[in-house]
Amino acid sequence: MNRLTCCLLAMFASVGLVSARSHYATAYNQFRSLTAVLSSQPKAHVSCALDGNCLDLRNASAIPLVATDTTLTANTGYSYLVRASSHSSQAGRSYTVIDADGNKTRVEGTSWGIVFDYTDSAHYHRAEVSCSNSNLYDDLTDQRTMHVSIYRHDGSGETLLSRRTLSDGVDMEDGLNTLMVSVANGQADISVGKKRLQPVATVALDDVDSKTVKTGLYLSPGAHIAIERTVLTTESNPPRRMATCWTREALDQHLAMSSDPIEGYWQYQDRDMEDQWLRLGGRYTVAVVAANDGYDIIYLSGAQVNATQWQAGLLKGHITKTIFDGNYGLEWIDATFQPIMQDAYATFENGVLMTLDFPVYKSQVRLSKVLQP
Repeated sequence: MNRLTCCLLAMFASVGLVSARSHYATAYNQFRSLTAVLSSQPKAHVSCALDGNCLDLRNASAIPLVATDTTLTANTGYSYLVRASSHSSQAGRSYTVIDADGNKTRVEGTSWGIVFDYTDSAHYHRAEVSCSNSNLYDDLTDQRTMHVSIYRHDGSGETLLSRRTLSDGVDMEDGLNTLMVSVANGQADISVGKKRLQPVATVALDDVDSKTVKTGLYLSPGAHIAIERTVLTTESNPPRRMATCWTREALDQHLAMSSDPIEGYWQYQDRDMEDQWLRLGGRYTVAVVAANDGYDIIYLSGAQVNATQWQAGLLKGHITKTIFDGNYGLEWIDATFQPIMQDAYATFENGVLMTLDFPVYKSQVRLSKVLQP
């Protein structure tokens, strides 16, 4: 098994689930993460244009609009926030929509919201907000409320998972509201508010094979909103991103048939390190297996720093052939999941000693070949 058959998901990542990155879409960057999708796949009777500090988005089609953000995120943890005002929720008003044949009809009770956990057009969740009146033409008894509804979409259609009705803390006319979905630990928490977010629902998410999902916007037929900003915050997860398909059994089978003196199991031998520059993250045992341009280093055991995150089968580094016999360029992933690539080298002596040299850090680590694993 080589690098072609053992597909590598990723090589390097930042520290896992302790850092996050936020992707803003505003008028300052022309809402590119949203408008790129709308412009590349134009939809009939959907208009999208910058208007001052907002993105004006109108769905005059007779079918709902789902517009996903271009940014992919790991399905293990993220949040998506949209701050927008509705221009199609006025009490007693109806709005024109046009079907595929060009026929015009009128609709009432429009809604807008967030699409999340999106893997394809038939599999996603959405959180939507809409407003209604209890008795529109009776000033004494009428009460206006907002409804927050959560749906799951799958191959068989849509299912209502939760609905909450609010009478305060939100703008029920044409003012700004913030809607946010936060995903973690297999569930989604939904919050909404005009000045301060208030929790409205928590729903369990389905287990999916896909490691990445999309988020985006939902507009019902006739809906018209002005978006002030969207914020997608994603968490990093290096163990997931550095996973390989190597197992101990697969390594045993592969290495038992190998005649390459570099391939095999290697274990910590000794070190010569300047602790103020670089410190030992563990007494590692690794496997070295051939790849197209060199060899991958697969972690097996011995981590002392972040030991619970280092699992057997994760990528620990990569060495690349050079024009010098026995000398290789080194890409090493340290104990905190940070890559070390600057002026790092690997050398081999007599097929039994592997030296990882980090001259910038005045340090080196040696590993010895395990002859009887």
